[in-house]
Amino acid sequence: MLLQWPGRSILVAALIAVPIIGVSGIDTVEASRTATSSEQARIALGQTEAALTVVSAPDATLTQDPLNPTMYSSGATDPVTGSLRDPASLFPSGTHLLTLRPASVVARTPDGLGSFQAVEGQAFDPAFAGRFDLVDGRRPTSPGEVMVTPAGLAHFGIPLGGTIRLTKPEPRDLRVVGTLSDVDAATATVVVFGDDGAFDDATARSALTETTFYATDRSVPWSEVRRLNAQGVTVLSRSVLLDPPSERVAPRTDGIEQGNLFGVLAVALVGAFGMFEVCLLAGAAFAVGAKRRQRELAILSSVGAERRTIFAVMSFEGILLGFVGGLVGTGIGVLAARVALPILADGVASQYPGFHVDLPVLALIVLGATVSGWIAAAVPARAASRVDVVAALRGALRPPRATLKRPIVGFFIAVGGSIVALMGGLVVIASQQGDQVNQHAFSGGVALLVAGPVLMQVGAVLLAPRLLRWATSILSTLGSAARLGTRDASRNPSRSVPALAAIMSTVFVSAFVMCLVSGGQALTIRDHQWNSPLDTAAVGLYTYDNATSGSQSPVAVRRTAGSIPTALEQAFPGSRARVLSGLPDFGELGDEAVSSYVVPRLPAEPNTQRPIYLDSTGSGDHVLVGSESDLRAILGESVSPESEATLRAGGVVSLYPQYVAKGHVTLDTVPAKPAADGSAGPATRSVSVPATVQRPPHDMSFGLFLLPSTAARLGLHPAPSMVLATLDGPPTSAEREAAAARLSVIDDSLNVQIETGPDDFAQTTSWTLLLLTTLIAIAASGVALALARADARRDREVLDSIGAPPRLQRAYGFWQAVLLVGLGALIGVGLGLVPAFALGIRPVGSTRGVVPFDPPWLQLGLTAVVMPLVIAAVAWLTGGSGRTGGSGRTGGGLRGRLSRPGGRRQNRTAASRASA
Repeated sequence: MLLQWPGRSILVAALIAVPIIGVSGIDTVEASRTATSSEQARIALGQTEAALTVVSAPDATLTQDPLNPTMYSSGATDPVTGSLRDPASLFPSGTHLLTLRPASVVARTPDGLGSFQAVEGQAFDPAFAGRFDLVDGRRPTSPGEVMVTPAGLAHFGIPLGGTIRLTKPEPRDLRVVGTLSDVDAATATVVVFGDDGAFDDATARSALTETTFYATDRSVPWSEVRRLNAQGVTVLSRSVLLDPPSERVAPRTDGIEQGNLFGVLAVALVGAFGMFEVCLLAGAAFAVGAKRRQRELAILSSVGAERRTIFAVMSFEGILLGFVGGLVGTGIGVLAARVALPILADGVASQYPGFHVDLPVLALIVLGATVSGWIAAAVPARAASRVDVVAALRGALRPPRATLKRPIVGFFIAVGGSIVALMGGLVVIASQQGDQVNQHAFSGGVALLVAGPVLMQVGAVLLAPRLLRWATSILSTLGSAARLGTRDASRNPSRSVPALAAIMSTVFVSAFVMCLVSGGQALTIRDHQWNSPLDTAAVGLYTYDNATSGSQSPVAVRRTAGSIPTALEQAFPGSRARVLSGLPDFGELGDEAVSSYVVPRLPAEPNTQRPIYLDSTGSGDHVLVGSESDLRAILGESVSPESEATLRAGGVVSLYPQYVAKGHVTLDTVPAKPAADGSAGPATRSVSVPATVQRPPHDMSFGLFLLPSTAARLGLHPAPSMVLATLDGPPTSAEREAAAARLSVIDDSLNVQIETGPDDFAQTTSWTLLLLTTLIAIAASGVALALARADARRDREVLDSIGAPPRLQRAYGFWQAVLLVGLGALIGVGLGLVPAFALGIRPVGSTRGVVPFDPPWLQLGLTAVVMPLVIAAVAWLTGGSGRTGGSGRTGGGLRGRLSRPGGRRQNRTAASRASA
């Protein structure tokens, strides 16, 4: 029967393939993100044998992860002392070692000065092929020659063979003789490569802890790695990567961490929901097809076919179409991932080290599609096997009887699914409350999060006939077309409910993903540490120097602002830089820094959480002194009238309410040398000042603000502590480079922090998802409505036979689409909110959920309201007249069938009269 209805079979296979494309594409992208052992060796080592890093003095208790040398630990109870070992001294004489050391340079560009990443060492050596590859030109042969990444030539405005003029670390001219690709550099990233000592006088041997040494001609097995660990050296070895020791010999530190929990959770849930969507989409098509083929199935029964034969015929169709749809969808998904990987990587080859097709998972996806096709066909096949043969052959099918049993069962299933989803969210949240994720609890929570929404959608499908009748009673008052279209849909649930379920499933997945993305955006915003107001650049005037005190405790050294404001204003045109003064609070950093410091008193707040900045000392000034314009720059908004009045009256403006008690702030002067128990010690002087609170839009590292006259009256002695520049908008990359370069010229240790706020990715992703959902929904609804329209062909022929105009028939299809797509979209959006809400629950004893519940209401509203109207408009445009006979046409149609027999009788009568 598949070949008897090729169009319907293709449509069913297409419905199955649509979600499979997304699932297989996501799986391929994620599989390509994980490097194999050989790829990891190529990316990290090139063609060398091992990378060695000096991390401490010799330590017999030092151990490392065999596959991740950045994860190491020491069992020493006392601080490790001694001199660092040169890796060259740990190998036999004649062992060839290459070196790489990160650096930075300031060079002239067509736009002025720029600060760029640099690498000193032999990055251009052929032994690094695979990590650094020659793109154009040749390798350096003399100290005055360097290479750059391909983006460097355009950035410096020079051809191959041109000259770069450095100003830092030391002024010198360097000739660019070639371009070199870096697996860790994006397409637009500029990196300068020079030999050891090419940019400054430092060498690999004088900066052991900053240099990575690479052995090119000596394999380093695990036993050798352990020997080097005892010398304070960690190793990434090619032989260990390709043949790692057992976990019993060398324990791993791998596992799901909280950092990548969001990604794992999203992929697992979207993949599972995608497979369920296959069942619903294919089920919609099979259900409509089964009703349309009742006559053929009745003929099978009439010639002796048993019920199990009819069931096998239809369910086998589901298996075949599921397999074909899964195979085609998987192939398209893999091809789409192959095209998308270079775009997603943006030149960073290490992000997707290879194109990996996860055959076992893809095979499971195809198998899942096949099983889903069978499940989707099984339900209508069971119903078709119970067809009334006589009624089906006569075409006298009775409308289904409305009962309360199915809606009641559906309601309780939907409620039970909601409870299961909420339990899943709680389990997932509980699984990641510690430092490491409990993988068994995490997997169980994900299973509940999948099962709950599936049950909810099953319950919604059982409730759908009742909901259709309720919606029909409302819409039927909007005219004859609305009454005809909605009543036809509600009275034929066998074709309406599958179409509604297809839309519901598509919208559910999209709404859930939108909520996940929006929650991820809220998580990014919540965890973002604001250093200053949006679009400001800050340069701190403190540095820390061990040599000043001669002890191991660093001492704060205050630098003068000097030409820093001018440098910032030149780097950021249109900006306004100002010097902020404050009172140091470096009591925890050594008694040589200051003899005493001033700190705002924090009233006791038991059982409350407050920003860590309030309890921190030694990180900056909690008390700032300046003008009202300085306060405006700190707040990033206008100063309130209350704050202005308080300042002019000799009071204090607090950016945190925790400082204020009974309308006053207390400033304590405490000795810099801590007490015997480690506390700050008793205050030697305290003053109470009237205060008002003005909260900035975000928590920042600013505490109290007062005018210079107030500071003088209180006997406080502020000094410059920070330069703050208010920019006229987000800075460009050239402006960032210019700022870093100009500050580097003033002082190598100066660093500019530009506050651009948290990354805003949710809006772009949500709008993209809305567009994608609309396209998928149009495709899915188009197929589902086309099948439903085919099933309702006789009803349209009846309208045609009684002379219904095309306008009425278009409106008929429009209101059917409004009912089915609109109700499906509303249910899908509502159900999509439940698992998202479950992941945002804050259980007792927990500070937060996995993902904040912060739905994008605008996009969800457009999905639930505007998208159905768009699809209904498409249905109106493509509806047209259902006429298939008469009025200049010949062939089928009810009118033709009614007129042709009469016509033949009239012709015969006319012929007999003529012969007489």
